Amino acid sequence: MRITALSDEQVLAAAQKQFPDKAILSEPSDIYLKGKKTGRYRVDWLDHDVYISTEYAYEDRSINGNKTRYKVSVPCVLVKKHPHDIVYDSRDIYFAAYTENDEICFMRYVDLIEELGKHMDLLEELEPVSQCGF
Repeated sequence: MRITALSDEQVLAAAQKQFPDKAILSEPSDIYLKGKKTGRYRVDWLDHDVYISTEYAYEDRSINGNKTRYKVSVPCVLVKKHPHDIVYDSRDIYFAAYTENDEICFMRYVDLIEELGKHMDLLEELEPVSQCGF
């Protein structure tokens, strides 16, 4: 199981196959891991270490030679019966995309986040950085 960058077109095409006759909306989501300590983690499902701060997962990227941290997002889809349906609770209709054996699969977002938490190893505990600058 891998969480990888996928294009919207790939995710929507795979979702349409898995959920025929449904309205599919692409809605990427940040990885939120409630209760995880601030630190650097190795995650089985990702090909790089992630950093947890304020319970969100971050990854390092190099932008113009500067190391920058970005939130890790997972491609997700909202599966509705009709495109104009109003959604009050998305837990059962919000699915995260992942790849397995080079095929795009879907799992409820809340289940994916719960499973992801079980496949993480804390490598280094870090001090949270103040958002206020002091």
